[in-house]
Amino acid sequence: MKILKLEVDDSIFDRFKGFLEILPKNKIKIKEVYDDTHIEFVKKEEQKEIEKKLSDKNCHIVSHSKLVKL
Repeated sequence: MKILKLEVDDSIFDRFKGFLEILPKNKIKIKEVYDDTHIEFVKKEEQKEIEKKLSDKNCHIVSHSKLVKL
């Protein structure tokens, strides 16, 4: 079996999936993968600020915990 990676535009995604459904079920496996890596969590300026703060070794706080069995 071969693997093919496709990027399909949202505007035709449902129609494309419909086309795949007419193919024999025992001949193909479909795995839908949602990729959200293009979504930024913070603005670029905020990211630079965060990285600057994290590069300061004095900003890190180390904590330890201890498990006690009762």
